[in-house]
Order: sequence, then C-alpha cells, then structure tokens
Amino acid sequence: MTETPSQASPLIVEQYGAVRRLRMNRPAALNALNLELIEALTVAIEKALDDDRVTTLWLESTSERSFCAGGDVKALAQVLREASADEQRRTGHRYFQAEYRLDALIAHCPKPIVAWGQGLVMGGGWGLLAGADLRLVTADARFAMPEIQIGLFPDVGAAHFLQQPDWRLGTFLGISGVHISGREAVALGYAEAVMTPDTAEALLKALAEGLPLREWQPPKPDGQTQALFDAWSSALDSLPEPVLSDWIDHIKHHDFKAFNEAAEQWQRGSALSVALTWHHFKRLRKASRVEALETDLVVGAQACAEREFLEGVRALLIDKDKSPAWLYPNVTAVPFTMIERFYRPLPFESEAIWP
Repeated sequence: MTETPSQASPLIVEQYGAVRRLRMNRPAALNALNLELIEALTVAIEKALDDDRVTTLWLESTSERSFCAGGDVKALAQVLREASADEQRRTGHRYFQAEYRLDALIAHCPKPIVAWGQGLVMGGGWGLLAGADLRLVTADARFAMPEIQIGLFPDVGAAHFLQQPDWRLGTFLGISGVHISGREAVALGYAEAVMTPDTAEALLKALAEGLPLREWQPPKPDGQTQALFDAWSSALDSLPEPVLSDWIDHIKHHDFKAFNEAAEQWQRGSALSVALTWHHFKRLRKASRVEALETDLVVGAQACAEREFLEGVRALLIDKDKSPAWLYPNVTAVPFTMIERFYRPLPFESEAIWP
C-alpha cells in the first residue's frame, strides 16, 4: 500500500508488511528539510503510531546521493532578508520549532525507527538519523555539521548527540564542520553498522516479515573500524586543556587528517559561529536531547535576527561568491557579550518542543 504515490511528493509512504517505509523525496534539493517535508514526516510518523499493522518504521531517501543534506536554510534566509528583527525571530522560531519537534518525535518514538543513511547525512539530516533506534549507513556516506560555514551553529540537539560518545569528539566536530565517512560514523559510535544496499534491503524484508528489531544484531567491528577508532582516540588524546584558542592552535599544527581539514574549514568559516558553538556545547554537555533542542530553539531564533547567518547563507548559497564578510577575524576577537545575545529570552511565548 502506498499512501502518497505521487513522485512530486516530498515524502513517499509505503506499507511493506509490518514496516512503514518513509522515503524522503526531494532529490534535486538533496532532501533539504523545508516545512513541507518536515510536516509530511511528522504526520506520517504520527499515523504510523496509530496503525496496528506497523511494528517498525524505516526512514530513508529515494536518492543514493543524499539521505538529507540539512535544513533548507536558503529558503529560510530569503524570507528573512526583508523582515524586521522581531519578524525574523518569529519566522525562524516557526521553522526551527517544527523541525525540532520532528527530531524529538523520532528520538522518543514508541515504535522503533530504522534510519538508512546513504550519501549526505548533514546538519538537520544527521539530526533525523541521530534519534533512530538503529542507524545504518553506507561506508562512503558523508556526515558533517557544517553550520560554521553559514554563520549558524550545529543545532537539532547536536550538543547532545555529538557529545554522547566523547565530549571532545563532539565538540571538535561541532566547531570544525569536518566530514566523516559512514565507516568512521560507526567507529565513533554515531551509527550501528555499515551496510550495502543489498544487506539493508534484506534487513528491511526480514522486518517486514515480522522480525522484531531487537533480535537483529549488527555485524562485529572489523579491523578497519578498530583502526579508525584508534586513530581518532589518539588524536583526541593529544588535545590540550579545553581552551578554544589553544585547541585551534594545537589542531592547526597536528598531522591528523581531520585536524588538517578543520584548519581549512576555519579559514572559510565564521569565527563567531565557532566561538558560539564552543560555548553552546560546553553549556549543554550534560543536557538531554530535548533540553538541547529547547535551548537550540532560542539560539536559532535569535540567530535569524543576526547579520552573520544571513551573510553566510548569502555568500555560500544565494550569491555563491564564497566571500562572506564575517564580523570577526578570529575567535579571540569575539566578545562574550556577543555570544550572550543568542541566549536572551524570546520576545514572545514559545510552546515546549516535547511534553
């Protein structure tokens, strides 16, 4: 049974035995999360919860290129450009609240969810996958939280899920925006198994025929996975005391491949975003996913009224000149009073992300 058969639909919903299969279907936009797709996913999950035929939900993409490349910040920024500051906050709040409620719904779904991540798993896409009960990826999938390149910060509760395996790892990924492969995601604890399309389809078939998800066991890590874990552990152990400027200086002079990429990311990214992310992740290190999402909502809405975000999206996604006029030349130039601006209470009432 297919509930939304139109190929123009942003989400294709299928009943496959005991599995409700949700296939994100905005391939030209790399499944960027606009409000239409967010709403479609939310409604589809809620309907699955009320359907006794459904024992498991399966979330994937119709495209091998991208599971989900993140939020549709280009569309958001275009709406914000001509609005007043208060209107910018309200518009950002409406968008982020819808997205974060979806994240919370996935993370707390009473029926198990399997996420099958192929291609790009970035920003808001990583936020979707992070809440699933079983996270499956291809070996060459590309994970990242690249928000420092658009003057934003890693949101969608990333301060919670990125820091779960190791706060140093999560903080580094957040402040740098570096890419990791699907195999690295498994090695570092962000996914359970590397799968091929054939093995993923075999698991889907078994679940459809009634296999309880809890009875499926992921393959044991191989030598390559262990080697990746060891390399990352060694690099993280080399980090100095947690002072942002000291970390940046150390990373710039280290020969670990991901550290080299971080140095390149910082040459192009927003120093304000890096400093804000460092503070944000430290502030939320012991927060739950929902607590992180609630704080993200305030910071995200406030960010929509700050020029850094609009300038970052303009330079990277709208004009594409890749020459943003950032406010600060480096992280030491960012005043703490500027970071505090993002945590001011919103000038309007806000409902809770999750009951």
